[in-house]
Amino acid sequence: MKKMFFFIVVALLANVTLAQNISIQFKVNMSVQAKKGLFTPGTDAVKLAGNFNGWSNGGTVLTGPDADTVYTVTIDTFTVGQALAFKFIKGADGWENDPNREFTVTGAGVYSAWFNNDSVFSTTSPVAVTFSCNMEYEIVSGRFNPATDTLSVRGSHNGWSNVDMMVPSSSDPNYYEMTKTLQVSLGETINYKYAYLSPGGTTWENDPNKTYTITQDDINAGSAFAERTFNDLGLDNITNYPVTIKFTVNVAGAVSSVTGQPFTSITDVRLCGANAPLKWPDGGWPDADSAKTIKLYDNGTNGDLVAGDNIWSRDVVFPQYSPLRIQYKYGANWGLPTNTGSNDNESSIGTDHFINLTSNLNSARVANQWSVMGDHDLLDIVTDVRDLNSGIPSAYELGQNYPNPFNPSTSIRFAIPEAGMVSMKIYNTLGQEVATIVDEFRNAGTHVVDFNASNLTSGIYFYTVNANNFTSTKKMLLVK
Repeated sequence: MKKMFFFIVVALLANVTLAQNISIQFKVNMSVQAKKGLFTPGTDAVKLAGNFNGWSNGGTVLTGPDADTVYTVTIDTFTVGQALAFKFIKGADGWENDPNREFTVTGAGVYSAWFNNDSVFSTTSPVAVTFSCNMEYEIVSGRFNPATDTLSVRGSHNGWSNVDMMVPSSSDPNYYEMTKTLQVSLGETINYKYAYLSPGGTTWENDPNKTYTITQDDINAGSAFAERTFNDLGLDNITNYPVTIKFTVNVAGAVSSVTGQPFTSITDVRLCGANAPLKWPDGGWPDADSAKTIKLYDNGTNGDLVAGDNIWSRDVVFPQYSPLRIQYKYGANWGLPTNTGSNDNESSIGTDHFINLTSNLNSARVANQWSVMGDHDLLDIVTDVRDLNSGIPSAYELGQNYPNPFNPSTSIRFAIPEAGMVSMKIYNTLGQEVATIVDEFRNAGTHVVDFNASNLTSGIYFYTVNANNFTSTKKMLLVK
């Protein structure tokens, strides 16, 4: 009986050993990238990053004869049934487009692909592509400071790197532009995003990638013009007020997407994202980028509701003119020994949480479960209350105009507890008066006046109310 038991144990151990040594050869063809001038054999490296190496840029290098531009690497530490998520990288930081590649290990084998799934090389022509980005909303919200921040266009044409810098247009400093001549073919799609670098880190546009498709007219003219606002913002998809969101995430039973194992304990949770004040850390979420994160709490402070319940929380204020769609993600045990991997450990790279605000939202809460990604409903919603109070207000007040930004009409609410003369004037950024919309006796109460700016140009304006000894001024934005 003991001998039989010994053989069974040996057999089981042998199976475990075999299960831990599945080899997969990764093979990527770079020939089309080379023909398009987007990859230089012998100079540019080819790398592999995924959930099996902490999404490390540079951790796994592919090799091969430069003549055939096919690069390979073999990894022999996989197990049957293991779900892989990964991307190939060219050069220093030229990641493939989204989405991630996915592959489930069923046995030893080969994973073969073309870089960016681009396997067709067509006749190309030089086209001078001008990228033009309207930064007006980022500037007026204070998210982008022209004096200190820089804007770049990053995409499939430059390996998503920070090399193509944009400068303000001579005709309108709100527009940042740059022109780059690309070798492109008819119908080719350029995937790209704008990203700006500030002292606090890098702010990318939301997913998905933005695209521009080359037309025959572009090829005939030898030029193309891709113009839009940062994050495609407009009057219909930005907030009219600062919005406070209480982020909460339940980490009970949380599993790291890097190790595939549950955390032994969680003593630190961070929030990152694409929309200010959220920031994305650099690739791999290095420990040094903790300053770009927002720390959450489970001790009953800083917006946390109940201490010690495994639900980590934090109130975050998104400034006026923020996009309505917010993209974000959590990280646990940032830089701690209990992390045992990349800090980007809630789910695989490129898989994020989203919430959708409304233009008149003041505050709300979102309840997340660790690694349950995608769109989430808002709870405890508070919107701007614009109903007129039939009673006498207890204090003087000047409300924020609505909508804001506006084109060309907006409404302004003010409250006066005492009857008297009321004056309301509009000024431009030079302090020049451009309109008077109230100049009369008003009874005590809450009042709303409408302002039509059809005769004014786009820009920032200020409105000031004077009533008895009360004076107040607020800012508004006209966008045509």
